[in-house]
Amino acid sequence: MLPEWAPNIHPLIVHFPIALLFTAALVDTLGIFLRSNDFLRKGAFSLYLLGSLAVVTAWFTGDQAADSVFLSAEANALLTEHSDLGHYTLYFFGAYAVIRLIVFGLNLESRTALRSVVWLIGLGGMGLTWVTADHGGELVYKYGAGVQAVSTEAPVFEAPDSSETTGPVMNDQGGWTFKATRAAAWLDDMTIYGDAGGLVTSLQDGGERGDVLALTVSGSPVLLVFDHPMMSVQIDSPMNLDSFDGTVMIATHVQDANNYHFTSFSKESVRQGVSESGDLILMDDQPHSPAGWTSYRAVADQTHFRAYADQQLIAHGHGDAGAMGPVGIRLNGTGTVLIDYVQTVSLRGGMDH
Repeated sequence: MLPEWAPNIHPLIVHFPIALLFTAALVDTLGIFLRSNDFLRKGAFSLYLLGSLAVVTAWFTGDQAADSVFLSAEANALLTEHSDLGHYTLYFFGAYAVIRLIVFGLNLESRTALRSVVWLIGLGGMGLTWVTADHGGELVYKYGAGVQAVSTEAPVFEAPDSSETTGPVMNDQGGWTFKATRAAAWLDDMTIYGDAGGLVTSLQDGGERGDVLALTVSGSPVLLVFDHPMMSVQIDSPMNLDSFDGTVMIATHVQDANNYHFTSFSKESVRQGVSESGDLILMDDQPHSPAGWTSYRAVADQTHFRAYADQQLIAHGHGDAGAMGPVGIRLNGTGTVLIDYVQTVSLRGGMDH
């Protein structure tokens, strides 16, 4: 049974493949220099097989662990890399286990050249294992992934000075932060696709949130694009959909009105996908029923697309990485969407313009 202090089983499993594989490499190295030692030869073979099986278990638990944590912006790109490296490690040792089985089963290890090649391949796998483990350790020890004592609260938003700007304000994480301070002036900083005439903007009292932006549409889709191109990006936006029937899309990598990646939120579901020439291709579709204010987060990082609601992962899709492009919000439905703020963070370096 999983202890209460452990957020998931991955931290309890992951050390086994590391220990088994590095021990296998050590025993295999000794066997290379002590060629007549049959015990070392069989020991390396057994340890590599056990290590490969442990890698499979670590990958499955790691895949679940990645979807159970809510991380800071700085750690999201590292999570993507660790996940990808885990896949590569799984594929490598799956193939390597088959090679060792063939060599051992056909008694080919007596051939010095062949055994040396197999030994060197195994050592290469140790490098991959080391990098994968290093990324995992950094997630835990630097960013506190899955550590209960570490706060996972989203950063507190500071509204821009309304006397200076009404549009997005560049932040120190390679993105921008936007909170409407006057109902209509901010539209001057955006590209609008669709029926702008059917869009009504106003400011409403958001209680403890202060004034919030109210976007009212009457059925015709409209896409509002902030003109700042980004690649790997995290978007945070608290929204209230109680008075809206339809979907709110956070669009990324926008090329034009019909080509972009998206994460959509509604009263029934969270969907992720890509619009190609206006055709929507889904990557993931999960049920979700929000009520009142919900803090949404969309992450588009290379081939990984993650969607969160109140710090809980709802959807995790995979697809082709998007081209450089701005972020936007697309409304398709009727009623009023309330938006406290929209904030973007560049996950891999500065933002290109």
